[in-house]
Amino acid sequence: MKIFWSYARLDDMKPKRKISKLRKEFENVLSQTVGKKCEVFFDTDSLNWGVKWREEIERSIKQCDGFVVVVSPSYFNRRMCIYELQIAIDAGKRIFPLYYRACTEFKSAFKEDGEEAEINRQLNIAALAVAELQMMDFRELRNEKLDSKKVENFLDGMAGAVGL
Repeated sequence: MKIFWSYARLDDMKPKRKISKLRKEFENVLSQTVGKKCEVFFDTDSLNWGVKWREEIERSIKQCDGFVVVVSPSYFNRRMCIYELQIAIDAGKRIFPLYYRACTEFKSAFKEDGEEAEINRQLNIAALAVAELQMMDFRELRNEKLDSKKVENFLDGMAGAVGL
């Protein structure tokens, strides 16, 4: 099973790198849940030096079995994040929103004028799709240790839903 992990790098800043660690724990739990090694695409770990990164991201999304969206205000403000989401939607991928940080709105607001007006309009539409999907709410667990019983139970539930 291959899963694409879509997140905003701003949410994964050093020194804690919480998103990276959460992704790795999820990959382990998902592998245990389905009974075989699973791969969770994560740009900083999955992209090799010298590859055409945009093409590799597009290929990985099109080949994945599911697409995890780490929902946060930063996610909706990053064009590349919403572009990844749009590719997943267009490819008919199962999308699993993980509500990571509270958002006042579940939408992007890229300017719909000028040279990139049509592209931005399509990105804004894609962002709205997240609000229509049932999310798994991780907000209250965000500051818990990854090996806590609460986080482990959450990851078990998440892996069970994704691994169906």
